This record gives sequence, structure tokens and C-alpha cells, in this order.
Amino acid sequence: MPNLLPSLDGRELTVDAALKRPTVIRDRIAQLADEQLLAPRFFRPLGARIEGAGLLYSVVKASDFYTSPVERRAPGTEYVAVEGVEPTPKLALVEDHGGFFEITDEQIIRNEVNYLDQQVTQLANTISKRLDTLAMAAVATSDVESIAILGTWSGLVFEGPLDAITPSANRPLGHLSTAQLEADLDELGVRLNLVVTHPQNAHQLRVAYGQDLDAALKSAGLELYANAQIPVNTVYVIEKANVGLVGFEVALTTEVIDIRERRTKRVQSYVVATFGVDRPYAAKKLTLA
Repeated sequence: MPNLLPSLDGRELTVDAALKRPTVIRDRIAQLADEQLLAPRFFRPLGARIEGAGLLYSVVKASDFYTSPVERRAPGTEYVAVEGVEPTPKLALVEDHGGFFEITDEQIIRNEVNYLDQQVTQLANTISKRLDTLAMAAVATSDVESIAILGTWSGLVFEGPLDAITPSANRPLGHLSTAQLEADLDELGVRLNLVVTHPQNAHQLRVAYGQDLDAALKSAGLELYANAQIPVNTVYVIEKANVGLVGFEVALTTEVIDIRERRTKRVQSYVVATFGVDRPYAAKKLTLA
């Protein structure tokens, strides 16, 4: 793992120098968080700062893309008036999450870089996990279509007697193809391109397909991403970063607060954000049983 402190004129920054430049610590937290965040796989940035403590968005369904039917026009008559469907408006309120750690004057004087690096890493992990929890809670309460799969991804047989081989429809690629079939039936032009699942299910895929896994996924236009936040035997097949919106009232911020009565400095980081699923049709949830 890269060290918290970058080099400066051939020397490493000291703990004291880093604390005087909170953006160095903030950038390190952001870097660590970005490497492991699940949320960006589902959500795209709003592109503007949230105002009014909430994200107002519309939930788009398949029916929202069509008006009432048009009719054949007879010569000399008007076209029929059509009525559109108003998308359902929703409001996602922002939540403020963060934490802090303290570093003493003695640790600063002794330049205990490892301590600072460990604390920053732990804080980054905690903030990342909390954001992912909020993101997946938004997905879980949305209208993402759920598809029950009769079967699991373990004990699959690809070679042997015909009566012992797992039928194609009962293999993982068959299940993933079912998700794309449902997306195609929505007639919204969605191309699912990312499989998000628990590491255990990702392991089952690797065991089943072996060295052919990459080619098998590529043939279906898919990539694989594993994250322990996803429940075991739950598989999301999604259009990457296009299921919902993430908005920030306050982006990731790091502050260093001097506490002289105890001769310590408090390093605190926080983010005020929220998530909204406005394109639930861009994801399909497979439940293995």
C-alpha cells in the first residue's frame, strides 16, 4: 500500500508537515476510498452541489418513455392528443457521516508516520463502508427487478456424460443472459455490462469456468466485480454507473483541529451525501436458491 506521505524535493514529508496541509490527508483518504468503493459501480455523480438538504429526482420506469397511443389520421382531421406519464418524484435527504482520530504532540515530534498512515487508512475504510451501506440501502428499496434463480453456482459440471452435465440454462452465463433478456424486453436500450456479487459467488464462478472465465464473460459483454457488501447468493447485473445518482452537499473534507489543553491535534474527515435510484431498469437482481 502506498505511504500516506508523498515525497517533496527528494524528502518525505513529516507528520507535522502533513498536519499543516489537511488536503494531503484528505486526498489520501479519497484515494483509499476510491479503490474499494462499491457505490461508483451503481451511481453516477449528480454534477452539481446539493441545495436544500436533499436530492430531488424522478424515478423513470419503462412506461414513462411512452405516451398514450397514437391513432391513424383521416384526411382533414387532427392528430389525436396524447398524454405523457409524469415520472414519480422522490426526495433523498443528505446524511452527514464522518469520524476523527487524535495524534499527540509527542507523536508529531517523533515523526510517527506509520501511526498517521494507519489511522488514515482505518478512517478511509470506515467512511467507505458507510457510504457503500447507504448506497446499497438505496438500491434495496428501489424498484430494481428481482429474478429468482432455481439453482446455485456450486457443483456445476461442464464435462462428462451428457446426463451428468449441467444444462446451459442452469449455468451462470445462462442466468446472466436471463437478466439481459429482461432488460431487452423493457425495450429501453439498456446493455447490462457489469456483474456485482459477493466474493463467495465470484469464487464459484472462477472455480466453474477456470481459465475460461474471462472469455466467457467477455462473450456476454460483462465484467466481474466482487464486494462483501453484497449478500451471498445475490447477484446484480447492471449498466455500470448508470443505475442512480449520488449527490454531495459537502464533498469529502478533512480538518485538523488543535487541542492545546491536551497537546493533541484532532484529524477529522466527513462527507455529507445521499443516493437516489432514478434508473432502476438499468439493474437486474438475481437471487440464487
